[in-house]
Amino acid sequence: MTLNFLLRPFLFFLIGLFSVAYSDTFYNKTNQNVALDGFDTVEYFNQKTATKGFARYQVTYLKAVWYFSTQENKNIFEADPEKFIPQFGGHCANGLSDGHLVRANPEIFRVIDGRLYLFFSWWGKAQWKYDQQAQIALAESNWGEFSSNLD
Repeated sequence: MTLNFLLRPFLFFLIGLFSVAYSDTFYNKTNQNVALDGFDTVEYFNQKTATKGFARYQVTYLKAVWYFSTQENKNIFEADPEKFIPQFGGHCANGLSDGHLVRANPEIFRVIDGRLYLFFSWWGKAQWKYDQQAQIALAESNWGEFSSNLD
């Protein structure tokens, strides 16, 4: 095994992390700039469900308006928003691991190692049931390329 082979997954991770962490825009939003079609991003972690939020509990972050189902979830998000932001600007994680940039369906998701990944379809989500770290590395590598051309 060469050093290049061993470092490649780590380098892909760093590229993806850098591009996600320093993006100032969230892309999966409606024409009215509502993130995730109004789904409460905190509920993916708390209840493990896609739950619609309400306009009365909203926060503007990353050039998008985020809705929450409760005042408590709004407060939790405001305390640490990066913890709850979906990876890859809200694009389909499976599409990215396959080399395609596709807007995700916020009702189809996985939380893996404390990070939220969205998918376009149930089939895409199923593809990420096994070998998740390899899928993540591929998606992060491709996101590094795609994200630099989005702004």
